Amino acid sequence: MNAVLLGFTCLLLPLLGSTQFLDMACGIRAPSPASSRAKNATIASLTSSPWMVFLHSTDDRFVCGGTLITNRLVLTAAHCFLDGTQLIARLGEYDREASDTCHDSYCTYRIEAFVERGFRHRLYRKSTMSHDIAILRLYKKVQYTDNIRPICIVTDTRWRHFIDSLDPLTGTGWGRTESEPDSGKLRSVDLFRKGPEVCQRYAKLTLTTNQFCAGNEYSNLCNGDSGGPLGALIPFGKSKRFIQVGIASFTNPQCLMVSAFTDVLSYIDWIRTVHNFRT
Repeated sequence: MNAVLLGFTCLLLPLLGSTQFLDMACGIRAPSPASSRAKNATIASLTSSPWMVFLHSTDDRFVCGGTLITNRLVLTAAHCFLDGTQLIARLGEYDREASDTCHDSYCTYRIEAFVERGFRHRLYRKSTMSHDIAILRLYKKVQYTDNIRPICIVTDTRWRHFIDSLDPLTGTGWGRTESEPDSGKLRSVDLFRKGPEVCQRYAKLTLTTNQFCAGNEYSNLCNGDSGGPLGALIPFGKSKRFIQVGIASFTNPQCLMVSAFTDVLSYIDWIRTVHNFRT
């Protein structure tokens, strides 16, 4: 897999139009039964996150989470893009230990999609985790179904005040649990925004203006959740859409108190450039 490095040096909601999201078929959930509780997180409901991507290597090693943002692009963290490793994006994943099946009219059919090319932000620095964002382009376009659908990426920067006011935000992933190195089922947790000084204190990380801090005292994202989304369900027209606000980037070794997230709206010009990159 080749890496391409790219980079570039009030109303509650803005007026709605046809260019609000990167893919207007985004953020839609199928009806779902209520979720069950776990110790420090929730076992996500079956239909809650059809945009989740399970990234693994060709030897079936779990690497990171990610989100489908168009029918061919996956958004993740730059540190999840491993040089010399062919990544495969598993779409439609929920319970890693269960077979494909149908529950009433909802089916959990998975798709394994090879990554053709990776785009990692050219200013990414492992030492500071700054600009921790990457996009993976799949070899082929995928067809949307109830359990495979993109998350909403806001393209209008006039949404900034509204997005920054969303609190708490919901994170999802298959990362480490209290008793296991990773989770069989997709988990979900609501995290509250914290000031950058809290990330400095507990995660030893000085945040840039393109990052933000969020977490709880006894529940947080953890190893394996990297690259996954932090977002919120918002009203849109006569329905609701789930938008991605952050990308899980960095936490402390205990996975408590806080995590640092890449602020997605800060990179919308870069995301659009990758989206339009054809060669």
